[in-house]
Amino acid sequence: MSFPINQDNIFQATNGGLDLITRFLPQARLNKHFKIRQEGTESANISKKDGVYFVKDWGDTGGFYSQSRNGIHIYAKEMGLTYFEALLQLGKELGILDDSKTKQKNISFCQFSEFQGELNEDGYCYEIKEFTDYELEVLGPLVTKEVCQKYGLYSLKSYSWLKKEESVQRELCKVYTVESSDTFPVFAFIVTEGGGKPKLSLQEGKPSVEQPQPQREWLKIYKPKSADKKYRFSYLGKKPVQHIFGLENAKSIYNALQNEIEYDEEGYAIEPREKKLERIVICSGDRDSLNMASTGEVVVWFNSETADITESQIGMLFKYAEEVVNVPDLDPTGYEAGKKLALEHIEVKTAWLPTELGKRKDFRGSPMKDFTDYMKTEAEFGDKEQRELRRKVKRLLELARPARFWTVKYKRNKEGKIVDGTPTYSVNYKNAFNFLKLNGFFRIKDPQRKEGYYFVQQTKHILREVNSQEIKDFFNVFLDKKQKEKGLRLFPDELLNMVIGTEAVSEKKLVNLETKEFDFTDYTPKSQYFFFDKFIWEVTKDKIERIDKGYRNYVMEQDILNEIIFRQTRCEIDSSKLTVEEPFFNIKKDDNGNWDLSILRKDCDFMNYLINASRVYWKEELKEVKTYQYDEYLNENKFIIDKHTLTDDQIYEQELHFINKVFCFGYMLHRYKDPSKAWCLYIMDNEVVDDNESHGRTGKSLFSSLALRLFMNSKYLGARKKGLLDSEFLYDGITEQTDYVLFDDADKRFQFQQLFTDITGDLNVNPKNQNAYLIPFYLSPKFCISTNYAPVGLDSSSKGRVLFMSFANWYHGEIDGFAERNPMHDFEHRLFSEWDMPQWNLFLNFSMQCLQFYLSVTEKIGAPEGNIRKRNLIAEIGVVFLEWAEDYFQNENVDNMVCRKVAYEHLKNYNKTMQNISSTAFKKKVQQFCELKGYIFNPADRVTDKSNHRIMAWHEGKTEEHFYIEIPKETHEDNEENDDLYG
Repeated sequence: MSFPINQDNIFQATNGGLDLITRFLPQARLNKHFKIRQEGTESANISKKDGVYFVKDWGDTGGFYSQSRNGIHIYAKEMGLTYFEALLQLGKELGILDDSKTKQKNISFCQFSEFQGELNEDGYCYEIKEFTDYELEVLGPLVTKEVCQKYGLYSLKSYSWLKKEESVQRELCKVYTVESSDTFPVFAFIVTEGGGKPKLSLQEGKPSVEQPQPQREWLKIYKPKSADKKYRFSYLGKKPVQHIFGLENAKSIYNALQNEIEYDEEGYAIEPREKKLERIVICSGDRDSLNMASTGEVVVWFNSETADITESQIGMLFKYAEEVVNVPDLDPTGYEAGKKLALEHIEVKTAWLPTELGKRKDFRGSPMKDFTDYMKTEAEFGDKEQRELRRKVKRLLELARPARFWTVKYKRNKEGKIVDGTPTYSVNYKNAFNFLKLNGFFRIKDPQRKEGYYFVQQTKHILREVNSQEIKDFFNVFLDKKQKEKGLRLFPDELLNMVIGTEAVSEKKLVNLETKEFDFTDYTPKSQYFFFDKFIWEVTKDKIERIDKGYRNYVMEQDILNEIIFRQTRCEIDSSKLTVEEPFFNIKKDDNGNWDLSILRKDCDFMNYLINASRVYWKEELKEVKTYQYDEYLNENKFIIDKHTLTDDQIYEQELHFINKVFCFGYMLHRYKDPSKAWCLYIMDNEVVDDNESHGRTGKSLFSSLALRLFMNSKYLGARKKGLLDSEFLYDGITEQTDYVLFDDADKRFQFQQLFTDITGDLNVNPKNQNAYLIPFYLSPKFCISTNYAPVGLDSSSKGRVLFMSFANWYHGEIDGFAERNPMHDFEHRLFSEWDMPQWNLFLNFSMQCLQFYLSVTEKIGAPEGNIRKRNLIAEIGVVFLEWAEDYFQNENVDNMVCRKVAYEHLKNYNKTMQNISSTAFKKKVQQFCELKGYIFNPADRVTDKSNHRIMAWHEGKTEEHFYIEIPKETHEDNEENDDLYG
């Protein structure tokens, strides 16, 4: 077989490899030195030989570029590929490799009766061939056919097996055959077990002969280039439940050591003594093990990296070697498996691969993770001996550490023999810190703390702050548990007493505990993480994904949702019962660009509560209902936002209110601070009333004070407190971990404009008895104001900083002849505190879906502005002026000319509180009154001063400004139907 592509093909297609060089080294220049290493100087240059370009860095002593590298070398290095793999990958990228030469057409089948080969009694057969250079390179940079032979690995030309089918004759069953090719190697570990000589023993004084188990063979097939990873491994024959690969080789080397004769200085044979291997290395898989073996180490491995390794198996390895070293993978599965083995078998050392390896990507874009990747990245092209690589591996193994954190010493004489059998125990600090690291203990730097740091224990994605005494207690509890499990012989009291009495585990020593940086960020611009005790939900606009391993983001224990919900409601959330549900609603734009809402399920309490809080026309539904039937009707028509008795416009407005609430909920749940969306959520009542008689009790607090605070760290501020906004300690207690600030139950005097700079910029915090500090905008909390009153001074600047959310008065106290109604009437239980787990699951899913909707849209969806604007106008006009205007602008003073000066004087005489109003403010309030009533102020055909939009007319001998207030015909009709603006 010949390889389907060579380097000349690549060089011809890449300008002698120069295109590849500049792809990874864009700073590279012909005929000019340039810089490769960040800390280096401009000591690299490009040369050309026989049409091929090379790069060499004359200052990179011992590094990759210390030797001349062509474009293929650089591509292979950067992509984590071997040289042959790089040729294949480049051939495909450049379109110069015929797919037919690499396409996998390696499996065929026929009926058993047509099969030309001969299957053994287990129903399979195979054909061995010689290893090719490409196959050995696929296995590893130092792997040779001798290494493969030592560990029972062979290259197969093909293998076949009979697929048995129930109730089908053998002759009619199919035989499948897999063939290898130039670019699709097939390997097999061929294992022979059983056989040997009979064993002679005495049973009750009589000789007994135990016949050996019949010899049997089985194969573990390995196809490293299988397109689907789940088909890389398969088995032929009867595989045992547990098998230790490489164990027979370790035994063989051990036995050979025992047969070696040692001589003293005078040449006399020394009395035989047991000699052990220096170490046995445990690797996580077949290829990793072969790579480790290729460096000269004795290696074993199990069926999988997550196999449960027994105490007797580890004991057997220690029988043959002085030490046992485990080399786990770096991925989450490998890390957990490595930690588990280290803590279950504390005498086994662990050699962790460099964390930098995991930051590199292979050609698939996946993080590198195992020993094979390490060998590939550290191997030097063209160096057959790879002395530097072997040295690095040896150092990696030498620096391996066990979880056992104590040492045992005995008193010995000059010859090294023990003269006193009483052991002395002491703490090995490096191993103790390793033990703590394996158990998740770390030190986190924090300049705001007096000590400059604090200790944590990490369990999966959760961090718990601990103190030095708790860490010391952890050692004691661990040894107590081991003593109960293993007994006094292995864990004597002297050992436990040493740990209890020592100062080795003290605050002073623990300062040397490994420092680790944890990412506590719980958002990205397009996603949000929600931390539960057992997993994380990552929410994007497209999906809700559960993360239960491979954590990149972390949370303090007190900040997991289970804890926050319990603190707020005393309800315990069983996260094992949380499931991601199908959508509860669908919101989209129709062909006309209008929002279209579909409610898909009706059993979520919180969504139903928001539906009722959006029913601003519920009174309209009652127009055809008799008074004594009101309660019956409301109870029978709960949670219906599109009641057919309403007009299409009324239904659409109610749907807009619900969509706005979904949007607002999602906005607040997304902790990412977008400067273009720096809004304060302003929650108010929708009902248009005089602010002096605000009603409230519409259910706003369920949203602002309960629902939102279940998801984040919050700062609650009672907004009616006198002088609140003027306090220099207003934000006392707010930190970078605070997500939400609630000004609750603000009154009509609350000057929310004072918060604008805090909403849109950095937040200055002046805590009591501490130094002030600045929280940058992107880490500052989002703001919410809950009030029964309309905002005053609502200009365009204010509207740009506010996200309005208004509540219908479906829930209310006694008003307008209607009895009190609260959520208990609809749900017959309290929201949140009396929910069962299914209802909590619905609430959390609904919340996530609100966030998904928010993430899916780009526009700001505020509450329908009609009533909000009316309430704002009423607040700005004021009660006294409104009463005067209602009385003054009627009869002859509407649809007619009114002298501004006369009206102005009439107002000042109407009430002494109006005596100091300016003429300018008077005119503005008249205009606002007209907007509120739907009147036309100074119709265009009446205006005489076009530039100032004024009507100038003769009055009592001179020209004066006049008002003309026109009442449109439809407004006349509306007023005849309903004279009460506030009804």
